[in-house]
Amino acid sequence: MNRKTAWLVTLVFVSHLASNTEVNAQYYNPYAQTYYNPYTGTAAQRQASYNPYTGTSASATTAYNPYSGARAASASAYNPYTGTSAHESAAYNPYTGTASSSRSAYNPYTGARAQSSSAYNPYTGGNAHQSSAYNPMTGGGAAHQSYSNPYTGRSASATEYHNPYTGNTGYHYSYRRR
Repeated sequence: MNRKTAWLVTLVFVSHLASNTEVNAQYYNPYAQTYYNPYTGTAAQRQASYNPYTGTSASATTAYNPYSGARAASASAYNPYTGTSAHESAAYNPYTGTASSSRSAYNPYTGARAQSSSAYNPYTGGNAHQSSAYNPMTGGGAAHQSYSNPYTGRSASATEYHNPYTGNTGYHYSYRRR
């Protein structure tokens, strides 16, 4: 009888491990639309909206970690009639001072799209930026990247553009060293 009991207990224990049950440490407040983890103090909030008359929807999310002080935010929007969509996000870490942001937009009727992002590191003083845009209706497009580091005194940038009507494609590069 003890052997049967031991096998039964072992079987139940193994099946419990195999089921991948997790202990959920987050609490959700449906009124504030906020997630909170009491063990880490981390909080996240998400808000969404929808307009049934136009079909337009949008959402925004924020997060905060009290231990690191890091913050992040994100927002997006979509219009089903035009198909246009946009997204933006940003983040900041107070311990390192690092900050970054990003944006993008797209229009499916024209095919036009654009995006941009930036980053900054206060320890090195370095900052970087890049952006691009393209319009398939006209065939025009452009892209740009830049970087600078004040400690070394170096900076670099590159730009490329194309005009299909004139057939011109241009490039511009620059590099500076102190």
